[in-house]
Amino acid sequence: MATHPDGFRLEGPLATMRSTGPRAVLYEGPVRGLCPHAPRNSNTMAAAALAAPSLGFDRVIGVLVADFSLKNMHVVDVELSGPPGPTGQSFAVHTHRENPAEPGAVTGSATVTTFWRSLVGAEDGMSQAPGAQPSPPSVYHERQRLELCAVHALNNVLQQQLFSQEAADEICKRLAPDSRLNPHRSLLGTGNYDVNVIMAALQGQGLAAVWWDRRRPLSQLALPRVLGLILNLPSPVSLGLLSLPLRRRHWVALRQVDGVYYNLDSKLRAPEVLGDEDGVRAFLAAALAQGLCEVLLVVTKEVEEQGSWLQAD
Repeated sequence: MATHPDGFRLEGPLATMRSTGPRAVLYEGPVRGLCPHAPRNSNTMAAAALAAPSLGFDRVIGVLVADFSLKNMHVVDVELSGPPGPTGQSFAVHTHRENPAEPGAVTGSATVTTFWRSLVGAEDGMSQAPGAQPSPPSVYHERQRLELCAVHALNNVLQQQLFSQEAADEICKRLAPDSRLNPHRSLLGTGNYDVNVIMAALQGQGLAAVWWDRRRPLSQLALPRVLGLILNLPSPVSLGLLSLPLRRRHWVALRQVDGVYYNLDSKLRAPEVLGDEDGVRAFLAAALAQGLCEVLLVVTKEVEEQGSWLQAD
């Protein structure tokens, strides 16, 4: 790993070392000996040692280089080589990474976004509700990517790919054309769109989103008059078996296809069968009972104007 000397936060004997030229090697040796003295500059090397358990911290070699020409950049080179083959040559891989950074900064400017994308991808890729069944060929179901659950919920409830991240971003710009920091999406550019984006997207398709008052009995919901439902639920964050003390809002679509209602949650590997109207009402009742759940009814403009999504007991 190479960067300007001001980008290092060194301890112990490394803290007293001074570069004698424009580029100087401050350390070269086992990663185990480097981590205690450069805990904030050895993350990639420590990760490589963990990823190669047959080598570990004693046989993965770390190199720390002070380079005065790298005033606004961190450079990481990773070299991997295997044992010699029958021809005497070894398999080798070399990766080169340049991460822009403010002068003197320990963390590159792309690190936070990259970490968050990895966290979201790992959590979403490992999520699967019990009882998910193989996807019926007639049911359209998008799987989770980044924080695009609102986009997936829209496409799943409409049963076709009508919206993309770019289309949702464009809606955000129309909703807040003069805002430097758009309030309708994540600052990291990973999605996390709010209800205003969903409502505007449906309006563009000639549809409407009607908020369901949780105080009403679900028996008053006229499901035959409703195209689909979009729920907003709190969703736990986890990495494999490790649960994190975080909860994010998550958009989920419910839709009837060929007489059967499905849970089209983008975090499921496949649509979950809910069954008939009683099945979807039971699902809604359980979700609403947990609190912090909001339900939007996706209906035509005619149904919205007539109020026919509501029926008397």
